[in-house]
Parts: sequence; C-alpha cells; structure tokens
Amino acid sequence: MAFEELKDRIKESPVSTVIGHYITLNKRGATLEAICPFHSDTKPSLKVNDTKGMYKCFACGAGGDAITFVKEYKKVEFVDALREIAGILGFPFEELKEKKKNPKVEMAFRVLNASVKLYKKVASQNPPLFSEFIKKRQLDQETVEKWQIGYAPGSNALFHYLDSLPGADGDLARQTAKEIGIIRFNEEKNSIFDQFRDRVMFPIHDHSGQVRGYSARTVTGHVAKYINSFDSFIFNKGSILFGYAFGKNAIRQNDQVILVEGNIDVITMHQYGLQQTVGTMGTALSEQSVRLLSNMTKNVYLALDSDAAGKKAMHRINADFMAGGILPRYLSFEPHKDPDEFLLNEGRLALIERIEKAPIYLDVLIQELFTEKIPDTTDQKIDLLRKVEELVSPLKENLSATERVVNAAKILGMKSDATAILENYKEFLSRQKEKTHTVIERPKLEVTEEILATEAEEAQNLHNQITSQVLPPPTKSERVFIKEILCHPEFLTHLKPDEFLATIGHDEVKKLIQWLVKIYLEIDDAEYVSIVQEELQYGGYSKEIVDVGTEALFQYGNKYNEKVIQRMLKDYHLMLRMDQLKTRRKDLVIKQKSSPTQIEVDLILSEISKLDKEILNLKNTGP
Repeated sequence: MAFEELKDRIKESPVSTVIGHYITLNKRGATLEAICPFHSDTKPSLKVNDTKGMYKCFACGAGGDAITFVKEYKKVEFVDALREIAGILGFPFEELKEKKKNPKVEMAFRVLNASVKLYKKVASQNPPLFSEFIKKRQLDQETVEKWQIGYAPGSNALFHYLDSLPGADGDLARQTAKEIGIIRFNEEKNSIFDQFRDRVMFPIHDHSGQVRGYSARTVTGHVAKYINSFDSFIFNKGSILFGYAFGKNAIRQNDQVILVEGNIDVITMHQYGLQQTVGTMGTALSEQSVRLLSNMTKNVYLALDSDAAGKKAMHRINADFMAGGILPRYLSFEPHKDPDEFLLNEGRLALIERIEKAPIYLDVLIQELFTEKIPDTTDQKIDLLRKVEELVSPLKENLSATERVVNAAKILGMKSDATAILENYKEFLSRQKEKTHTVIERPKLEVTEEILATEAEEAQNLHNQITSQVLPPPTKSERVFIKEILCHPEFLTHLKPDEFLATIGHDEVKKLIQWLVKIYLEIDDAEYVSIVQEELQYGGYSKEIVDVGTEALFQYGNKYNEKVIQRMLKDYHLMLRMDQLKTRRKDLVIKQKSSPTQIEVDLILSEISKLDKEILNLKNTGP
C-alpha cells in the first residue's frame, strides 16, 4: 500500500527534520528540546528524540510521531499531513498515492516469491558449485538464510514449475514472468527458458523487504560475471539501495551509513556486524537515494571499489551529497580492492579503525591536486585553484567551501587577500551556466478533489480512528500499569495475561495489553518503539492512552532484572485488584442510594460488606 510505504519512509527520516521545519529545536544531551507549540509554554517542555522517532511534551502531554505533530500543528487531516511532510522531505507524494491493487503486480510478486523458494530449495541440496562459492566467500548459514541466497540450476526449473500451473492463473504467471524477465522466449527456436541458469542468486529487496528482482553471479565461467534483472513495471534499480531493508534500523541507531558497491560487499559487511551498510546498484546513486540517506543521517562513508570506475562514481556521489550540505568521508580498503576482500584478509577491527579515522572525501580529492610540486607561474596556480573551486562548488558559498578555497590559495602562495579570493570564487559560481549538482527540488504536490476524497476515506480506514465511542478514563492503577508495561516490555515474558486482564476494567487498556502480548516476541528490540508508536497513533486509542503511551516510549531503554520484575508484577496485580474492588464498591453505594425497596438495599449492603472484607485482606497482604 502506498500510504504504508510513505509512512515507512517518514519513519526512516529523523523526526527532528520535520518538527524543526516548524519550530526552533535546541540540542540538549541526546535529545532536542523546544518551546511546546500546543500550550502556553514558558520553558522548553517539548522533547524530540530522533532515535525513537518521536516527540513528547512533559507539560501538556502532547506526543507522537512526525505525522501526529503536523496534524496537530497545522490542524490538518491525515492525508494533508502526509502531503505536507512529503514536501519537507522531498518525497514524490503524487507517485505514492493510494491505488487499487494491480493483478499483474500482485502476480509478479507471487512469481518472484515462488522463485526465491525454488532457488533456496535447490541451494539446500548443496550443489557443488554453490557450496564452493559460499565456502570461498566465507558466508555462514545464518547469512545465507537472512539474504535468501539461492541457486538457479541449468535445467530451466523455474519455467517447468510455472508451466505446471493450470488455467488462467498459470497463463498470467507465465506471461508476467516473461514481462519481468525472469524467463525468456527464443523466437528462432520457439522455446522458453530461464533467464538465470547455473548462477548463485541474490534477491534484490525493495526498501520494505519485498523481492523485486535478482543479481545473479556465475559459477561456471560465463563471460558475464553478474547479470541483473532488467527494469520492468516492478523493478527500477535506480530507486533501490541493495540491503537497505536489512540496514535501515542500524543506520538510524549508529547515525551513519556506509555506501559500498556490489551485493557481496554489503552482505559481507553485515555478516561482520557493520549492518549500517547499503550498496549501489552498479556505480550510480539516484537522487531519490541521496535524499533518503541524507534524511536519515549526515554521516556518510563512501566505500566503493578503489578501481577507476569506483573512484569516478565516488566523485559523482560525493558531489550529490555535498549539494545537500553533507560532506561524506572516504573509507579506503587499500591495498585491497573492496570491503569483502579487506574483511576476509584484515578483519573487522581493522576496518572499524579505518572508519573512525576516515577523512573527508573532499579533502582527499583536494590533496590529490597537490601531490606534485606547486607550480611556479601565476596562470598555473590559477588553473589549479580553479580545479579546487570546481571540487567545492556543489557546496556553493557554504563556509566549508570558502574556507577550503582560501586555504588552497595560501598553499599555492597566491598574494591576493582572502576577500579577493572569495570574490573570484563567487564569480566562478556565477559563470557556471549549467549546474551539474543542484539541490533537489521538492516535488509539486497537485491532486484532484476526487483523489483527495478517496485518499481521505482510505486513510481513515488505515489508521482506524474510533470517534463514536466515548470511554470513561482509565483508573490511576491502570494508567501506571500500562505505562510500566510499555516502558519495560520485558514484563510480558513473565506476565500471566488472563490473570491481569481479569483485574482491568478499561477496554482500551485490555486491548493494548492483548496486542502487546501477541507481538512482543515476534519483533526485534530495535523495532519496538516504532511499532508500538504506530499502534498508539493509528489503533483508535483515546488521547489519554496515547499520552500515557508516548511518555512511556520516550523513557524506554533500561531493563529490569527477573527478581525486580517478579516483585513488581505482584505489586501491580495487587494494586489493580484493589482498584477493581474499590470501583465495584463505589458503584454499589450509588446503586444502594437509589434502590426502591429495603430488601434490595439489604442485599447491596451485604455485597458492600463482603467487598470491605476483601479490601481489608488485600491491604493486610500488601507490601
């Protein structure tokens, strides 16, 4: 779903990028803070945490993700908030509008998912050429499983499978497989065959994890070492970063991204624990990918191959990031060719040391201009300075550019003062008729009223806003308990759900606990805050539950040990039970006052007496 895809992209971008577009944020420790715009704030009460992707005001309780902030700040609906954020982050909103499912696209995914299973099954039988390749590359079984690496035999196995599918469904599957290039038709021989044969198969996942195509590596000495899926209605290599689906959480957590060339390099880096690594599809990096990574982190490491093609690509990619104000660093693997070769020979610690000492790539390029003797003539010095100006020009008049231009002039021994040098640089910029590297413009966001109406209806269903039912607020004990559970989900591994749910009267609290029990063991710790926040914002909960939940998530991090958990669960169960009995007693007192007969009054008083004894017993057994 396109709205889901856009929401995922927004979550992958720092929430401060969006919030900082509207209000001033100031750095304080690991978080950012601001004057809260949702109440009459006199001191910075609003906290913003990019790691958790959320904001929270500890005065008025406002909190949530970037979408929630824009909805509340701009007083707009869900769809308009998405459009607003897409403009800020540079996402093509009109290309991501919700559309009806395309049967051909759905079939393409079915064909690709079936091919993944087939290639994995063949690989599990340990064909010698596949096993030899995996052993040579030192890929462990966990890595093979994670990346769904398989093997395409030379027997046209995929076509034979598709050919066995009956009826119209089979016809559509075979036709779709031809269109996406996974099987081919030979007109001269009037035969159909698998595109990939006798090759190790590396599935190419899109940014949400769906397989879109393949990169296939020969193991039989074919002329083409790698062949990739060609562009089709489901695959556009320019829009995909290899390994991004597996690396996006690590990029956020480490606040850095390592950009390499080739799937084996990405996979090896991940196997060695450097999961903040993604790969280019070839040596190109699209504007869309530059924008995506720039929104996630400002710490970019260029680590493409050290051959001529790799260096040329890094030069171009470096300029693209510089146009957005980012100065990438250069990660060298010399004397080795690539990260795969470096890690296999030098190891992980050696590479981490290089990452820590990696220089700014722009400085490396400038330094390369000064490797020979400083020229003697003024014209030669001006020519060399012009090359420096060209290198820094994507930064425009940024201080990072002007400082380097002035410093280069000093190294060249030029007699002009800094003011004259900078005037000359500004003239150079103005003379550039064609700006090769320009800041990416935000897309125009034009939609028709009909589309807007449809989107609004679908978005309403998507986040399931429940407005018709007004619930009484949760009790103090229920609020405290749900906050503790959300902040410390390790409670869920020791919780007896039925026992606790029997003491909770608030339907939303019950619903949230039941959902937590169901999903907690199925998700990674790195995804916890994001997934729970999504449920709170779009699961139809009241503002009070959302406020309690967002405060808990903002404090999420430290874990209790088992002894503390057991003791606290006992205390919380007692507290909830006491709350339940007191609420029941209060209801009976109200009922007793309006009872029409003495018999009914006596019965109610009897029940109240029993409750009083039970409450007293609980107090005596309390901590």
